[in-house]
Formats: sequence, structure tokens, C-alpha cells
Amino acid sequence: MESIKMTFVLVEDDELDMEVFRRALKKHDIKQEMRFAKDGSEAIHLLRDEFVGGARSDYIIFLDLNMTGMNGHEFLDEIRSDPDLKSAVVFVLTTSEHERDLRLAYEKNVAGYFTKANIDFLMQAIKPYVTGVALPRMKSDEQSRPEK
Repeated sequence: MESIKMTFVLVEDDELDMEVFRRALKKHDIKQEMRFAKDGSEAIHLLRDEFVGGARSDYIIFLDLNMTGMNGHEFLDEIRSDPDLKSAVVFVLTTSEHERDLRLAYEKNVAGYFTKANIDFLMQAIKPYVTGVALPRMKSDEQSRPEK
């Protein structure tokens, strides 16, 4: 089965962790287009510019929680309150094993919570996921305008 034309959006402020993610994708032979954002605010702009009414449609977000600027929890609050982004599929990829972070992430409807130490488990889960998952289409600018 071929992978769906889907873009992975990694929201991560650590260059080394970005490289670890890239290498894990390669190790597991996962060949999706990648976009990167260094914090939640940059990710919001990226999603709105490129996916909501843009040329790209299917995407999955991989989110670090502990970032400078807009952190992962603030990012989740923002997208879950945005009608155009609220159905985005988000997997948390973080160093935090704190019960509070886990609970808050799932309260904001994340698809999964993985620690960076277990990145291979994430890759094993995501590989079959991208070959068969159906994702909701993001609204275009025309679709999100109220009818007259």
C-alpha cells in the first residue's frame, strides 16, 4: 500500500531533536513531506498559510510540549478553538513523562502521546497509519466564509 500524500508538521524548538525525528523517519522508511516550526506560534502561521485554503491538504502534527515562545499546551488550546484547525491530528512527541502533561494533552484530543525516548514506537505506529488513514479536509477560505 502506498503512503497518502500527506505532510508531517514537526513543531520542535531543538535542532538535535529535529534531526533525530528525520533519522527515525528514514530508519523506518517513512517518506512524507516535512515542514518544521520552532514553536506553537510559528506552527499556527504555517498551518493557516499553507494548509487552510492553501495548496496542501492532508497533514499530521508532531508536537513537542516544552518549547520557548508558545508551548505545546498553548498551541493545542489555540488550534482546538480555531474552527479551521480544530480537527487537526496531533501526536505529542515530548520528553515529559509528567502525568499532568499527559492528561492535559489527551483532554485536548491528541491522537497519541509518545516520549522522545520511545520515538521508534511512534514510527512503528505512524507507518501503517499513513498508508490507510482518512483525514478530514481543512476548510478553504471560501468554505469558511458565511453564505450570503
